[in-house]
Amino acid sequence: MIEMRKRGIHVLVAGAAFACCAGSASAEDGDLTIGYAAAVTGALAPYDSPDGVSCRVAQINDAGGINGKKVKLLIRDTKSDAVTAANVAQELIDAGANVLLGPPTDDGLIPIANLALPKGIPVLSVGATQPAFPQAAPQNGYLVPYGDNASAAAAAETAYAAGHRKAVLMIAHDVGAYSLLTPEYFAQAFEKLGGKIVGRVNYNHGLADYTPQVTEIRNVADKPDMIFAAILVPDAGVLVRTLASADVKIPVFGTDGFDDPSFIETAGAGAGLATFATHGFPSDGSPLKAFYDDCTKRSFKVQNIFFGLGGEAVDVIKTAAEAAKSFEPAKINAAIREIKGMKGIVTDSVTYKDQNGTPLKEMVIIQVKDGAFTPIKKVTPAWVAKP
Repeated sequence: MIEMRKRGIHVLVAGAAFACCAGSASAEDGDLTIGYAAAVTGALAPYDSPDGVSCRVAQINDAGGINGKKVKLLIRDTKSDAVTAANVAQELIDAGANVLLGPPTDDGLIPIANLALPKGIPVLSVGATQPAFPQAAPQNGYLVPYGDNASAAAAAETAYAAGHRKAVLMIAHDVGAYSLLTPEYFAQAFEKLGGKIVGRVNYNHGLADYTPQVTEIRNVADKPDMIFAAILVPDAGVLVRTLASADVKIPVFGTDGFDDPSFIETAGAGAGLATFATHGFPSDGSPLKAFYDDCTKRSFKVQNIFFGLGGEAVDVIKTAAEAAKSFEPAKINAAIREIKGMKGIVTDSVTYKDQNGTPLKEMVIIQVKDGAFTPIKKVTPAWVAKP
C-alpha cells in the first residue's frame, strides 16, 4: 500500500483502488459519495483526471461541502479496459455511490450506465466526447465535455475559414467512436461549408511510425491541402513528426486528442502543423488558471485540460445536488437535466437543459507557437452534425 497525503484530501492507493475522503462509503448515511471509474493507468490515462476530481472535492470540502455535508470520493482504476471499467463500476455501486464518473470512451461508459440505471444513478464522463454514450444511455448518461460532432464542426469551420478546401480523413477503428465517427462528423460540416473530402486513410493507434499513411496521403490523386485526425497522444505527435520529416507540410486539424503537453515534445519539428479544437485554455485571470494554481498549491499534478474537466464534473454534481436539495441519485439525475448556464471551470457556461446529455459549450482553437500551446480564437459552431 502506498499512502499519499495532499493538502485538504487524504488518498489511499492499494493496487488498482483509490479511496478518497476516508470513511463509510454508504449513501444511506446522508452524505454524497462520488464513485469514479477512472483510467488511472493505461493508454487512456491522459484523458481522465483523478487528480482534477480530487482537487475539486478537496476545495468543496474545505468550503463546507455540499448541502452542509462533506463529499466522499472513491476512485477505482479501469486500467483503460472496458471490461474492467464495468467491474469496478459495480464495486462502486455496491459501495453506495450516489453518482458515478466514468472513463473516456463509450465502450466503457455504456455498460456502466446500464449497471447504474436500476438504482437511478447518473453517470458522467470526465473525458469522453462521444455523443454515442448519452444516446445509448438517455436516462442517466452525460458528457462533461462537448460532443465530438461539435468539436469536429469547430475544426471544420476553422479550416475552411483558413482557406482549406480539400481534406483527407484519418480513420481508426480501435478507440471507440472517437477516431471512427469524429472524422465523419468533420466531413459533414466541411462539405456543408463547401469543402471536399478527397481521401480516407486507415491506421491503428499505437504506431511508432506513420510513413505508410503519409505515403498514402502524398499519393492521393486529388491533392489534399489539409488532414483531419481525431487521434490520441502519442500518435498525434508521431503523425505530424512523420509528415515533417517526409517534407509533406500539410496542416493537420483535430480535436482534444492533441491536447496534452507530451504532444509538443513528440511532434518535434511537426508541432506547428497542428491546429485543434479543445475545451478551454488557462489564460491569465480565467477560472481555469485559478483552479490550476490552487490545485498546484495543494500538491496536485496538473497534467492537461482534462484536469480542469475533472473539476467541472464535480461542479455539475454540486450544482445538481444543491438544486435538488438531496443526495438521492434519481433527484440528482433529474436536476442535471435542468442545468442551464452553469458557470464552468473550463468554459464560461454549461447547459444540459434540452441537450440530451451532451452539454452546450464554447470551444477554443489551439496552435503551437514558440514551443507552447497558444489559443487562437473561441468558437461556437454555427452548424453541428447530428450524432
